Formats: sequence, structure tokens, C-alpha cells
Amino acid sequence: MTNLPSSILEVIFLRLSPKTIFICQSVCKSWLNLISHPEFIKLHLSKSHTNLIIYNINHSRSSLFNFVNLENKPNYHRLTFEPNFHLDIKTNFPNINFNPVGSIHGLVCLYYKPLDNNVLDIVYIFNPTTRQYIELPEPKGLRNCPNLVTYGFGFDPMRMEYKVIRIYQVETHNINKEKYYTSEVQVYTLGTRFWRSVGYIKLRFERRYSGVYFSGKLHWLVKDVEENESICFIDMHDELDEWTLDTDEELNREKDMTFSTAPGFNKRKRQNLPTPRDRNYPDYRSLGVLGNYLCLCDNNTKSYLDIWVMKEYGVKSSWTKEIVIDITPECNWFCHTMVHVLKVFRDGEILFQLGEDVLFTYNPEKKTLTKNEYFSDRFWASTHVSSLLSVKNFGTGVANNF
Repeated sequence: MTNLPSSILEVIFLRLSPKTIFICQSVCKSWLNLISHPEFIKLHLSKSHTNLIIYNINHSRSSLFNFVNLENKPNYHRLTFEPNFHLDIKTNFPNINFNPVGSIHGLVCLYYKPLDNNVLDIVYIFNPTTRQYIELPEPKGLRNCPNLVTYGFGFDPMRMEYKVIRIYQVETHNINKEKYYTSEVQVYTLGTRFWRSVGYIKLRFERRYSGVYFSGKLHWLVKDVEENESICFIDMHDELDEWTLDTDEELNREKDMTFSTAPGFNKRKRQNLPTPRDRNYPDYRSLGVLGNYLCLCDNNTKSYLDIWVMKEYGVKSSWTKEIVIDITPECNWFCHTMVHVLKVFRDGEILFQLGEDVLFTYNPEKKTLTKNEYFSDRFWASTHVSSLLSVKNFGTGVANNF
């Protein structure tokens, strides 16, 4: 088989599982050269199926990360664990208080948040298929209370660069002693050796989830000084053009970086209803991607879940209430918490994560809601494709194996 033409070997390798391909690299030098060639890696990525990667928040499990195959056939969406592709990385990471950020092209970004607030976060990029990871340099800015930190992981398709965005939020008070946040945007481009500060903005970023990557941009729900909600985006190509806080264009800059959120949040405030500052008032709105559109899940009522879709990117009037899911009394498992879109199947059925312990599907045509009985512990889920992309390609020094 080692004497077969490379074109034939390529076809064979593309039919193998990612784990088997990874093993094949050790057979001989010619196979290693073929499998590690940039064109083969690109072709393999284009043919990889979208599945799920699961991070088990309950650290008593033997495997910290699991992989779930998604069947994408009409009226058949079985979820099955990949038995030969669990990741138990406790030996490499004894302190496993990880916070996953996101997965792009098979690369997973996560960070370790020390219990000691006087110690900086540690950010990692790892590839579960190649079993390699790198540790990024230390960022600046401790998360001492009341300061806040949130992250995003994105890709610049023009420069072919992967970027980690860190939003460092410092509590500030105006002359009336009213509280607001000044947020510093820090950028790390994989392949460099340093974080860059590209500017500041007076917005408080949602920190219960990471930035949502869509169409070359990262998106967050944000609140301004007056607690109005909007969507802030950071373009992975031009970032923020390195603006600073002390300019006369500060207000215009905030407008240039944001656009209107879906109806609901600001409407409640105009009606003089309780604001989300009240602890007893829910604020369970989250961004996501539904098919080819940016979407917003609003789970602020106990009787139904609204899914809003932005039909024309950045245009306020294009927000459309695409789906309303009735929460019947029989669905006693449906909690009043955050909901995230994970995947839209070919037949239109949608896979969601509810809180930190439930996956469920919704069929818009049949209007059926189904809980997936796969997990009993807390977890984080993200769509993920297997990739042979090596973190060594980023030239940041030694790539570690696990």
C-alpha cells in the first residue's frame, strides 16, 4: 500500500476516521508528508462532518472532553458518543477549572480561571484530533471583583488568521457615583507572541457566554451606561483600527461597533417594568446562529421561548420572530434559564442546549419539543469538526502533546 500513488492514498485517507488518519502519520515518512501537507489538511477539513464536542463541568468524570456524532438524516437525528475519541487530559492539566470559549476549524479555545483573583487567566488552544495544544502568553488585567472578563475566538478569512479576543471590563463611576463599565479590547493573533490592546469602549459585555462567531465577526450582547441592550461586534479583519478612549469620536465609535438587538428588552424598560438589575427579574437572552442568520433566543417568560432572526445583517427592521416554542406543562424539565442554538439539521429540526444540563430538539413543522436523555451532569456543548491542523503551524514555540 505504501507504493500506491499519492492521489489514490489521498482518496483512501479521506474515507478514514480522524483518529485513524492521525495514526497513519506514524507508518512512514511519505504518509506523514502527505497527511501533513497544507492542501490535504484543507481538503480533509472541507469534508469533515459537523459533530459536537462536550466539556464535562463535573470534574469527577474520567474523560474531561467527549465527542458526540450527529446523525443528519431526515427525521432521524440520533446522538451517539464516539467511544474511541474521549479525552482525559487531567495528567496534563491537574487544575481543570476550564472555561471553554469556542471551536473553529477543529481548534478549541479555552481558558483556566484561577480561584485566586490575583492570578491571571491562562488561555489554551488545542486540537483534539492531533492531541496538541499551546499556551498563550499572559494577558493583562486581573479579574478582581468587580472587574469582569469575557472571551471570544474567531477567524479572519481574508488573512487566514485565528484570533482570541479578551474583553477586560473595569468598573467605573461618573460624577454622580453611577456605576458603568469601561471595556478594553485585547487581541491575540495565533502565530504572534503578544497580546495587543486595540482600544476601550463604555459598554458592559455579557459574560455568561463567549462571543458568537458569525460571518467573520464576533458578537456579544452589551449594555450601555443607561442599561440599554444592543449587539456589539468586532470584525476579525480590521478589529477596531486601534482607536483610543480619549477622542472626540467616542460616541460615534460605540455606534459604529453596535447595532440594535431584537425587540423585547428595551421595550420592557420603556414600559417602566423592572430592569434586569433587579435580582428577581430574568435576563435570559442569548445570541446564536440559526442557519445563515444571526439569531437571539429570548427565554424571559416561563410559557414560551422566542427565537428572533436578523434577516438582513445589522438592520434593525429585519429582526423577525421566526419561532415561538410553547412550553407546555408536560415539559417540566424546561428550566427558566439560558438557551443556545447548536445546530440546524437538513430537515429544519433544531438542536439546542438549555442551561448546563439539557440538550433538546425542536421541529418547527411538527411543533414538537424533545429532550435528549444523554447527560446527567453539567456540561458545555459546541459544534465541532475534526481537523488535522497542527498548532505547530502558528510558530509560537513548542507545541505540547497530551
